[in-house]
Amino acid sequence: MLVTDSAFFTIIQDTWAATLGLQVDRGDSKEFSETGAFSVSVRITGAWDGEVRLLCPDPLARLVAGAIFQLKADKVGRDEIVDALSELTHIVGGNLKPLLPQPVTLSLPALDNPSTRTQTTPEWQVASHLTLETDGHTFVATLLGSSPGGQIPENSTDACINLTS
Repeated sequence: MLVTDSAFFTIIQDTWAATLGLQVDRGDSKEFSETGAFSVSVRITGAWDGEVRLLCPDPLARLVAGAIFQLKADKVGRDEIVDALSELTHIVGGNLKPLLPQPVTLSLPALDNPSTRTQTTPEWQVASHLTLETDGHTFVATLLGSSPGGQIPENSTDACINLTS
C-alpha cells in the first residue's frame, strides 16, 4: 500500500476539520520557524516502524488547546497544549494505521525532543513532510519510518513511500 503526501494531507485535513472545525491548506516552508514550537510524536511499531510528528508554533498550539478544552487561547497552560496536540497526533496516527502493513500499534503520544531525533531514529527516513497552514498559522506534520529490516525503498522518500516489503 502507499501512503502518499496526498493521503497524509487528507488525513490531517479531516482530523483538523472534525476535531477543531479548522481548514488546513498547504503552506510555505520558508515561513515556519521551529523556535518556540511544540513537537509531539506518536510511534508506530510492528510490521512497519515509524513515527508521526506534529510541530506546532505556540500561538497555534494555544488556539488548538483552546478549541479542544473550550477555553480562550490565552487561558490555556502547557499541560492543555501538550494534551491537545497529543490527541491530534494520535488521531492522525490512528487514521494512518489501515494504510500500513499489519499488525501495527501506536504508542502513547510524547513530547518530541528535536535535538535527539537523529540519534534515536537513525534508520528512519522521511516518508512525508508537509508544511501546512490553518487560521493564519503555519505548522509541520511529518511521517517517518522504515520497512521491516530497517530499509525504505530508495525511490520512495519524495512524494510517497511504498509500505509493503
